[in-house]
Amino acid sequence: MPKRILRRAVAGVAKGLDLAFAGTALNPPQIIRRSSSAESLAPPHRMRGLGAIAGFYNRPEFYPVDSELFPRPGAITPVIQTVRKLGNAGEVLDLSWESGFSPLWTREAVIARFGALTPLELEQLGLGERSVAEIVESLGLDRSGDLVEKYMRAKRNQTAHARWLRHFDGPRPCAVLLHGYMAGVYALEERVWPVRQLFESGFDVVISVLPFHGPRRSEARGIRPPAFPSSDPRFTIEGMRQLVRDHTALFDYLLAGRVSSLGVMGMSLGGYGSALLATLDARLSFAVLVIPLAAIEDFAHTHGRFTGNADEQESQRAAMLSAQHTVSPFARPPLVASDRTIVIAGESDYVTGAQHARRLSEHFKAPVTTFEGGHLLSFGLSRALTPVWQMLDQIR
Repeated sequence: MPKRILRRAVAGVAKGLDLAFAGTALNPPQIIRRSSSAESLAPPHRMRGLGAIAGFYNRPEFYPVDSELFPRPGAITPVIQTVRKLGNAGEVLDLSWESGFSPLWTREAVIARFGALTPLELEQLGLGERSVAEIVESLGLDRSGDLVEKYMRAKRNQTAHARWLRHFDGPRPCAVLLHGYMAGVYALEERVWPVRQLFESGFDVVISVLPFHGPRRSEARGIRPPAFPSSDPRFTIEGMRQLVRDHTALFDYLLAGRVSSLGVMGMSLGGYGSALLATLDARLSFAVLVIPLAAIEDFAHTHGRFTGNADEQESQRAAMLSAQHTVSPFARPPLVASDRTIVIAGESDYVTGAQHARRLSEHFKAPVTTFEGGHLLSFGLSRALTPVWQMLDQIR
């Protein structure tokens, strides 16, 4: 009985924290939302913008694993800094390298894309009988500069970062950890994740940094949340492309004789990134998705990021699904075996919610393990990791 009461109390606190976070960081006040080029648009204009984004990114040739959407990166030679020793067993190394990323959406590419579409295709995208120049000018998304200029303005984001806890007697199997939204600070990630237990169980551990987070965060953002994900779907799509590029380059580097195998463990936004990578990279030996984000359009709808009446909001949700589908974990079949994939959901999670975990579990045909805590207060998560340790024992 006391345990049941404690769990209820913790669940209540976890729910309160999640709702407070959702009401501030995830659903900012109107004065901030009006400054957003995307969220300040009226529903018809927003639908036209989403139609144009879908017309540019949602193409059949972008669905194969090796496509122009996710091109293979070149080999990297990271700058390596030794942080500390791990006794006689290993050391902690900080890696940094040039990302080499540039957005696919450029004015020239957009003009070429829409210039190749027929009037019927333009009509189906909701763009009507407009010239290519009119389409570009009428989107209403680039009041502060075009997408490439805005994306590349963050100079710190052009350098990728990762921290590697490495055994001296490697190569060892490796777990690559992808953090959540507004995270990416190494000192905190080493406490959020069971890093010590992973290392002591025989795994190398790599903590990667997602675009626009941690040391990649633009100083110009001030106290505002990271620029990625964004209310502008193009920025979110390009951020996911950069996430894939940076991790593919990192995997190439590690698997060139530096680790024996590797898998991914992602939390929240990192869970989305891990799921996406698990549909693009057949080299991954396992995937663990913790309180994951699964569908950006559903998340936006749940947290009130669309405008207009209920029908208009539902139309925007469907249009965003189409616009961003090529960077969705559901766009391609899993490449990681179902018995090497585990999804973990918080019963009191009011940020992504258990429904996101369930959708991914269905897609990956993988079990869902639950804990009683929420998204921010992960009480009980250590118990939910038991199946993960059992799976990793078989890999090691």
